[in-house]
Amino acid sequence: MAGARSTRSTTKTATARVTVCQDHGARRRTRRRSGRADHRRGRTARTADKKVAIAERLIDDITRNWGVDESSILIDCLTFTIATGQEESRRDGIETIEAIRELKKRHPNVQTTLGLSNISFGLNPAARQVLNSVFLHECQEAGLDSAIVHASKILPINRIAEDQRTVALDLIYDRRREGYDPLQELMRLFEGVSSASSKESRAAELARLPVLERLAQRIVDGERNGLEADLDEAMTLKPPLEIINDNLLAGMKTVGELFGSGQMQLPFVLQSAEVMKAAVAYLEPHMEKSENDSGKGRIVLATVKGDVHDIGKNLVDIILSNNGYEVVNLGIKQPIANILEVAEDKSADVVGMSGLLVKSTVVMKENLQEMNTRGVAGKFPVLLGGAALTRSYVENDLAEVYEGEVHYARDAFEGLKLMDNIMSAKRGEAPDTASPEAIAAREKEAERKARHERSKRIAAQRKATEEPIVIPERSDVAADVEVPAPPFWALASSKVWR
Repeated sequence: MAGARSTRSTTKTATARVTVCQDHGARRRTRRRSGRADHRRGRTARTADKKVAIAERLIDDITRNWGVDESSILIDCLTFTIATGQEESRRDGIETIEAIRELKKRHPNVQTTLGLSNISFGLNPAARQVLNSVFLHECQEAGLDSAIVHASKILPINRIAEDQRTVALDLIYDRRREGYDPLQELMRLFEGVSSASSKESRAAELARLPVLERLAQRIVDGERNGLEADLDEAMTLKPPLEIINDNLLAGMKTVGELFGSGQMQLPFVLQSAEVMKAAVAYLEPHMEKSENDSGKGRIVLATVKGDVHDIGKNLVDIILSNNGYEVVNLGIKQPIANILEVAEDKSADVVGMSGLLVKSTVVMKENLQEMNTRGVAGKFPVLLGGAALTRSYVENDLAEVYEGEVHYARDAFEGLKLMDNIMSAKRGEAPDTASPEAIAAREKEAERKARHERSKRIAAQRKATEEPIVIPERSDVAADVEVPAPPFWALASSKVWR
């Protein structure tokens, strides 16, 4: 990764940095900012045009002279504080946003980053947190790929009051008018306000909600203080399983939507997931297992190799266990060999694999191929789930790969429904073939088989048109060449002076 920051350093300095990266085997990471200075004129590059011009000179140098692909270049467009009140700094936020937008338009494969907290330098911590967060969101909308920021210095957009967000946007885009200065208004809003008092105000708002709504909001906010008391109160209103299904999962759904729209960053998603995990763990002992459903079937669950995320998988464990299924939960980072060994040893009916990382989708595909190779595809139906998966990918691409049954479970309750269907089929119970679900399943299977046959025909046609490669039976290279002896048989060292 060659990260570019066009500073007052010259091309000679950049060359030295790239050389060092090459010497150490890195993907040529030399960071220079496209805003710190227009080194040809000795002035700071504050406008979008100048930032982009400097970035393009660096990109041209790194790609043309060093052979680095644009996708391996990281550009920092740099921003300056907009909190000084000086006229020359009022547009610094706008110029950075437009520089990012234009750079991504001209070079979509180049990666961008930004040292975020510069934008709010000079304000109090509570105001900085809001301005940092709103500015980050605007930069993301413009195409920013990454940011240098401490997670405690930002907030998800959904946690920022509307009036605070409006003033922050007015400041970023310099929307001054007669009698209104957004910088002065932002300072007034946060006069005497600390980060701690902001949290207390948010907690007070949360406490005013009805308990079931409060539980869902706790998940969204990642707020654990007072969680157990709320769960105790909620259990006087409805069973634990319904609390998970109706309220806690609703909160996690909102988290997923906020993350998908760029309004919530990953650290806050993980914070919400930890609260969800704690809530489910607290409710689990209060769930009653159905005695009539004992021994319904056995599933081996695992997070795939290389992935450490297990909150969703553990929720599947709890839901299935409390509905009469025996669950063997292997935990995280499980290679397929271990999963299959346990599945064989425990005589499992189904194998379930989970993962959050995008690379886990590739691992799952490899695992299914390994199951084909071992000849167990017909023995183990597979349930797949996780944030990186999509229904289309599983039901089309992975179903094409696996020689047995493979299903996508969007959440724990779809996993429960799939387990019921699989085990009913294993017991020989006739499914309702006229149900909409059964009709849709048959149509999807017919489409998959048609695609598979089409792929086989195309592969056969290509093979038929290929010219066979003729491998000579013997080589004309002489094999009786005398092997030269080295001048000496001993250790030696030399020092190269540069």
